[in-house]
Amino acid sequence: MVLCLARGGAEPGQATQTLAGAALGALAAASYALYSFTSHRLIGAGAASRAAVGATFGAAALGLLVVLGFTGRAFLDSGQNLAVGAYLAVVPMFAGYILFGWGLSRVPASTATTVSLAEPVVAAALAVLVVGERLPLAGWAGMGLIVACLAVLTVPLPARSRRRARPEPLRVEG
Repeated sequence: MVLCLARGGAEPGQATQTLAGAALGALAAASYALYSFTSHRLIGAGAASRAAVGATFGAAALGLLVVLGFTGRAFLDSGQNLAVGAYLAVVPMFAGYILFGWGLSRVPASTATTVSLAEPVVAAALAVLVVGERLPLAGWAGMGLIVACLAVLTVPLPARSRRRARPEPLRVEG
């Protein structure tokens, strides 16, 4: 959230748009968690990873077609926009999610989803390094918080702290 709000609020109305974008981002995160959960369950039930990912995306696409019908006029009216959309659908989305599905067949959904939370940090770092974006201090702080949280989530706990020691039952000898 800090990374999102780092640039918000500079102009009138921009803070509201930034908060609306962050809320939509939270909705997208919930959708992503549902995608990971359902794909992992399908794979766990014996479906091939490509079939599980395809079925999950196919079901989601049906709902998105309704949204496209109401909001996609500018997208559908431009050949250039359609070309960019097709590229985005095939290269980063299709290839990325096929690989993610392959990963889901090998690790728990919680692990795969947690590791993928590094995506906004990588995107922000690439924006700075490749595109020349300037990230304010709050943006760097947000990136640091994400990295710190991922470190906490991925470092295994020592064996003793994972389970509470159970006391030995009292034995009455007599």
